[in-house]
Amino acid sequence: MNLPVNISIYKELERRIIEMEYSPGDAINEKELIAEFGVSRTPIREAILKLSERGLLLLRPRVGTFVTQIDLESVKHAYEVKKNLEGLAAELAAVRATTEQINELFQIIDRFQAYDIVDDYKACIKDDQRFHRIVREASGNPILIEMLEELNIKTARFLQYIKYVIEDVAWFRESLENMAICIRNHDAEGARRTTEEHTEEFLIQMSRRFFR
Repeated sequence: MNLPVNISIYKELERRIIEMEYSPGDAINEKELIAEFGVSRTPIREAILKLSERGLLLLRPRVGTFVTQIDLESVKHAYEVKKNLEGLAAELAAVRATTEQINELFQIIDRFQAYDIVDDYKACIKDDQRFHRIVREASGNPILIEMLEELNIKTARFLQYIKYVIEDVAWFRESLENMAICIRNHDAEGARRTTEEHTEEFLIQMSRRFFR
């Protein structure tokens, strides 16, 4: 099903911001976007306003629209909250995940074996984000999904900004696999525990390098 044009434009601009096609501080030219997407000003403006509400764009009256800077403190807080919420999502996913969703989790894990962690850092980040998105969707809880998607915007953008390279690939892949196995085995307690451990260790690694 096709998305409404303003939502489609919003999603595309969000992707560009998160994946650093638009860098922090870049100006957003509405006239250029109108020409690019072949639409009137209204859907462009609606998308921009929504992105400003999500903290991705800054609207400065009579000056312009700019991509926001990345706030490290806010990113750290997002990771701290994600620990428990991702754990809850995994717990629910262990009960509700479909066979298709579980199979895709293991497909992602398999792809990590073939990645060059330096050259393929973008693919690693996107597949890691996809893994957690599948778990969130498998939770079947729309409120939880919305909250985690909001947090994920902050963390995904940060990882792309720093061009994050996984420090310990063996640990990372094994950790994801443990989460997926628990979900496949309908082990709700184990799914929550392994997910919280994964997020906690990731936060520790980030804190050593970037957070105080």
